[in-house]
Amino acid sequence: MASTASRILGKGSGGMIGGRIASAIAPDLLSGLAANKTVVLISGTNGKSTTTRMVTSAIAAAGYRVATNRGGDNLEGGIVAAMMADRKATHAVLEVDEMYVPRIARQVQPAALVFLNLSRDQLDRIGEMSTIEHRLRQAVMENPQAYVIANIDDPLVTSAAWDAAKPVWVAAGRGGAGNSLTCPRTGGVIVYGQTPSDQTVDATPHTAHSVPAASGNDKDVWWRAVSVDGKTTTPDSGEADARPFARPCPDYSWTSPSNTFLPGEPMTIHCPTRDIPTIIHLPGRANRSNASQALVTALTLGIDPRTAANGIAQVTSVAGRYSSLDVDGHTIRLLLAKNPAGWYESLSMLTPGAGLILGVNAQTGDGVDLSWLWDVDFSAVRDRTIVVCGERGRDLQVRLAYAGIDASFAADPLSALDMLPDGEVDLLLNYTVFRDTRIELQKRGYQL
Repeated sequence: MASTASRILGKGSGGMIGGRIASAIAPDLLSGLAANKTVVLISGTNGKSTTTRMVTSAIAAAGYRVATNRGGDNLEGGIVAAMMADRKATHAVLEVDEMYVPRIARQVQPAALVFLNLSRDQLDRIGEMSTIEHRLRQAVMENPQAYVIANIDDPLVTSAAWDAAKPVWVAAGRGGAGNSLTCPRTGGVIVYGQTPSDQTVDATPHTAHSVPAASGNDKDVWWRAVSVDGKTTTPDSGEADARPFARPCPDYSWTSPSNTFLPGEPMTIHCPTRDIPTIIHLPGRANRSNASQALVTALTLGIDPRTAANGIAQVTSVAGRYSSLDVDGHTIRLLLAKNPAGWYESLSMLTPGAGLILGVNAQTGDGVDLSWLWDVDFSAVRDRTIVVCGERGRDLQVRLAYAGIDASFAADPLSALDMLPDGEVDLLLNYTVFRDTRIELQKRGYQL
């Protein structure tokens, strides 16, 4: 009833409020709903919704019934609502807020934990990245039954997964990092190089095989943790561990013949015994990274490689993201970015020559601290016609002015459209601006 009322009143999808009330009535509900299901938990700062959608599609392509929080409600209430929506599902693929992973994992006993990346996000709510790393590490230690599919190009993710009983190491790509500069296990500095030999250290790989090291046509970036005197350090894992804390040898990696990363372009995922060609219908390098971990997750659960790849290829949008619509003489494309790493990736996906609308709010869902705007490099949009909007659009306008970029101001994205000439327009919005714009477009009859 609460979920239905929320939808009728236009307050949202109803997922969170319905799940909260259900959990208040039955505190053990989530554990009961997860019983006899193969559960996958996906977390990280960026890419949770996209990877969740890809894993879901890969498993569903094999004929399984999958419960998932398709709308991105990734706190406990939304997860309960997703599980309630399909009680007969054999599998559950759930994106989980980074801070809630241990709590959710205790209740659902996951078969797999998927860790994508860690970067600065909502400092007012989450705090430093080391806090998140410790939460993820806690979930790993409490769930030895789970495979841990971890992106080894992020040292913080590697640290969280280091002591996993069943690690699966994926060279998914560093992306717009610059975040992993110190090691949470040793307190040392993370030093990046091109090959293990450049580091003068035997990385003692976790696996006996090797896959191609390149991710997306870039030279691979190896890393290791060093002390103040430059010596490689070993992790403080609470038990004997002679391995230096350095990038493990990957079990899986990916490459692409193109560096444009346009929708529909191929990529290849390299596995221990074979290569799997895959088509991704989403833009950007980050989505190739997401696809690689999604496919590896499906393979780990026993899904046929070709079936999984075909399922991933069916994903063309995620909760309205990347959707293209014709609105009042404009062809608009919706992009979501919530933190510096997300803006870095999204700015690389912009349509050449298109008009640009940038929108930021600072509500609870966004994080009320917008100081991260000064960490974003906006030089890529210097020559575009730009309109900024949102509750904190004026702050963004000032940030752009300091970068030498002129921008007009409008109250909201759809009003901003009237200030741009007909043609292609990219809308790059943070969380609540994106949500409100999507709702308004749906009210006008657009399908998202």
